[in-house]
Amino acid sequence: MNLFLTFIIFFLTSCSAIKYPHNYFADCEKNFTEFSALSECAMKEINEDCLGNSVCKLEESRFVNIIKRLQVMVNNDEISENEAMFRYFNLIDYEESKFKLSGNMHPSNFYKNSNNFYIRGIPSCYFSRNEFCY
Repeated sequence: MNLFLTFIIFFLTSCSAIKYPHNYFADCEKNFTEFSALSECAMKEINEDCLGNSVCKLEESRFVNIIKRLQVMVNNDEISENEAMFRYFNLIDYEESKFKLSGNMHPSNFYKNSNNFYIRGIPSCYFSRNEFCY
């Protein structure tokens, strides 16, 4: 029985929740307001979490690659810090909205949000021949 309890405790403590790449950046937003500092903080945290993990793919995600490209553009003076931060906010809002949207896909929420473009797929006036959306 002790062996079984030890196994259960080990199993429960070894499992961890998934932290998506954009969550690292959202966490660093609390401490930094400049894009360069924010991206450096998040990349440092991602590197620390992936250090001992051979199957970690956080550094290879599309979101992280976009942020790295934005940082290169800032370093080369192709865009300003403000422009990079604006683009970052658009990206982070999109990433967070994907997870919020997936929670609203339950059939009970469909009729409550029937005017939501993302749930319905296309607006009601898309194929209509008149000038009014209904």
